Amino acid sequence: MRLFKHAWILGLVLLPFMAACGGSKEAPPAPEPTPAPTPAPAPAPKVAMAEITGRAGSTVTGLVTFSETADGVEVTAKVSGLEGAGEHGFHLHQIGDCSAEDFTSAGGHFNPADQIHGGPSDADRHAGDLGNIQIGEDGTGGLSLSTKLLTVSPGPNSVVGRGVILHEKSDDLVSQPTGAAGSRIGCGVVQEG
Repeated sequence: MRLFKHAWILGLVLLPFMAACGGSKEAPPAPEPTPAPTPAPAPAPKVAMAEITGRAGSTVTGLVTFSETADGVEVTAKVSGLEGAGEHGFHLHQIGDCSAEDFTSAGGHFNPADQIHGGPSDADRHAGDLGNIQIGEDGTGGLSLSTKLLTVSPGPNSVVGRGVILHEKSDDLVSQPTGAAGSRIGCGVVQEG
């Protein structure tokens, strides 16, 4: 009887271990799925803007936006208050100063690589050569282009602190050093937005 009593106690002690070692055919629970990582949002583009004002007595106004993306800088310009239809030269100039009556205080075209004047699609051109804005009969017009020669971020090609100039005539995209675009009729200083 004593042997039976010890066997019974031993059975009670060993029962939980035997159950854990293979008495159950149940599969372990599947691990929780790991959620897919959410991509980080794309950084907002760096933006700079210039408000164009005309010479004394002029109704010329406009807004130019420079938006830096991974592919370069998108330049968008809208102007109004011009007389008649036609093309007008449009450039980024070296100095953000519109204080002179004729806007010559903005200096020459922005040209950090010391290139010749050309059109916005020419391989050799000033970084500030933005071509022409087409103006309609109502005196309004715009321009939209992309360039890898400019940045909004600080550096030698940054647009911040430069001048935007709208010219009286069309830029022929060839004549040196300014494209024979005539006098300056609108000016704006580029500021980080």
